[in-house]
Amino acid sequence: MKKIPVRRPLRPLGSQRQRVGFVNLITASALICGILSIIHASLGHFFLSAQLIMGAMILDGLDGTFARLLKAESAFGAEFDTFVDITCFGIAPGMLVYYAVLPTQLGMFLAAAIALSGATRLARFKVVDPDHGMSGYTGMPITANAGCLAGLIMLVFNPDLNEVIDVPAWLAFTKGGWLLPAMIVNCVAGLLLQVSTIRYPKPTNTPLGQFIAVLAFIGLFMNKQTAVYSCFYLVPVGLGYIYLAPLWFAWKRRKTA
Repeated sequence: MKKIPVRRPLRPLGSQRQRVGFVNLITASALICGILSIIHASLGHFFLSAQLIMGAMILDGLDGTFARLLKAESAFGAEFDTFVDITCFGIAPGMLVYYAVLPTQLGMFLAAAIALSGATRLARFKVVDPDHGMSGYTGMPITANAGCLAGLIMLVFNPDLNEVIDVPAWLAFTKGGWLLPAMIVNCVAGLLLQVSTIRYPKPTNTPLGQFIAVLAFIGLFMNKQTAVYSCFYLVPVGLGYIYLAPLWFAWKRRKTA
């Protein structure tokens, strides 16, 4: 009787150690972005500092994706990723807010509060969300807060902003405009939402939505003109997720109950 050949599943290329090392290298690159973001914020390079936070977000997403695709998940990688999250999405945004938005004693307190809120959010995530957010999150994800803050900073401190759009005086960051107090209020709201018990859905995008999001993130790093248009897409999406997603999630859960 002729044997039917059985196709064996393809194994990931490289040894397990090499695959894990590759994923950890991506994670380390994200951590370096966070450290450089803090340094550039202290030097007054606010646009670049925010850009590095966005870059860390991309790398943070890639390391998890590659870990699953290459079957390179490890306990060390999971712990390493936590240090990246607190540095890039807790400490770095807090320092950026202090240097760029509120360089005062109140700004010091706000920066410390943002970092403390992020650390609390990450610690509680492992305890309260053991399924790693597959069924939703308790409290706003730390990456959502960091991405929204970085996007706003990139928009405000983009030297080419006035060439792309004529910013009215009432919206200006300085000279009596309400954008500065609005950003401070958003910072306070974000750090409170991170440690709240409000349920957030796991972001789920259609292929078209994912494609647009990838293009927007690429646009952040092409030139400062495309960065303006990318921020005009990413910032409203981020704000919508922060303030509207919990209402939609609560309505959906009540409807299916």
